[in-house]
Amino acid sequence: MKLKALVAGIGLAFASSMVHAEEQKPNIIYIIGDGMGFEFISAYRYAMSDLDSKTIAKTEFDAMLKGAATTYPDDNTWVTDSAAGATALATGVKSYNGAIGVDADKYPLQSIMELARDNGWSTGSVSTSQVNHATPASFFTHHPSRYEYNQIADKIATQVVEGAPSFDVMLGGGQSYFERDDKNWLQILPEHGMQIVTDMEQLESIDTAPVMGLFAEKGLPYAIDGDVDALADMTRTALRLLDKKQQPFALMIEGSEIDWCGHANDIACAVHEMDGLNRALQVVREYREKNPNTLVVMTADHSTGGLTIGRDGEYAWHSDRVMKIESSIAHMSEEMLGMDAGEWSEYVADKVNFELTQEYRDELAIAAEQEGEEREEALHQALVYITADITGTGWTTSGHTGVDVPVFAVGPHSDNFGGYMDNTDIGKQLIKVVK
Repeated sequence: MKLKALVAGIGLAFASSMVHAEEQKPNIIYIIGDGMGFEFISAYRYAMSDLDSKTIAKTEFDAMLKGAATTYPDDNTWVTDSAAGATALATGVKSYNGAIGVDADKYPLQSIMELARDNGWSTGSVSTSQVNHATPASFFTHHPSRYEYNQIADKIATQVVEGAPSFDVMLGGGQSYFERDDKNWLQILPEHGMQIVTDMEQLESIDTAPVMGLFAEKGLPYAIDGDVDALADMTRTALRLLDKKQQPFALMIEGSEIDWCGHANDIACAVHEMDGLNRALQVVREYREKNPNTLVVMTADHSTGGLTIGRDGEYAWHSDRVMKIESSIAHMSEEMLGMDAGEWSEYVADKVNFELTQEYRDELAIAAEQEGEEREEALHQALVYITADITGTGWTTSGHTGVDVPVFAVGPHSDNFGGYMDNTDIGKQLIKVVK
């Protein structure tokens, strides 16, 4: 009888532990490739592939693909901006372009991060843009206009001062918005328990949260011009700090500058930003392998630039030429505007590793004839034409497009993200997990 009782007791204990495991909430890692339509993933895959052997590169995106989502805002345009897109993804409610976590009537909407905080979760964000930019801001605060960056920074900082921060970890750029002549939050926030770091080399030395990392005046340098591992390094630090708290967490990760490169119609810039995101995804995969009770969901808020792989009726895209370009158009333009225009052609040829045709030289000469802002814009357009033409890349706009975007998911509840969805459905499904 004693043996039977012992066996029964063990069985009950085992069953109880199983129920507890089933009830334990998963961690949520919510990844947004800003401006990352399907075409950016295709471009990245081909750019990483071996053109000679036709060996197609495997990426971190592959195994996670589940479906696609619409992105339209709450107006009659069909084309969203990042603020309305992020608000939909963060709250499950559509709003107008420019809205930061508010509805069409400008009333605050509860985001997944705020709900998570209410339920005792840890929260955080990682972005290559400034932390008060449209996407991270929509998860952590509320404001009627995305363009009022100082006011958004003030709202994020005021949460800390009032003892109710919406985050444990916030890493990205934006130092200039928190360190101003009229308000220096970098001096105030440490007085209220918030660590401030401004050097990426300090990441490994951070032991505990809460922490705000501001590693650039605005956005971080483009991956092609700076550190392609920056997003991965910040992601690794955020996961380490949130994991230490030994409670469920929700972390938003944004590959912000895919969008910026799309706006600039800069294919080499975009491919390197995709590589930065892919490296961050590897960090996430390695974490999830050790912590399987982790739901990873990734999507885009919209696509940018109307990117096409091939242009002008030519059935070719020269991925090898893309990968030989050494700098972003923004970096090239900045340097060129500071030198004699007679040096432009040689400089560009060296940067793109391609001998410039007379047509390309003429484009630069036309730009050189302009003055002031017109010269800057003409030079940018000349560099867009040259880099796009030599690589076989097409662009239809310097803005966003209304195409569907990919949805990826892996881990507990990942089956809820398959097939066709609206962007609000993604937010709603994640909110259900937190509830």
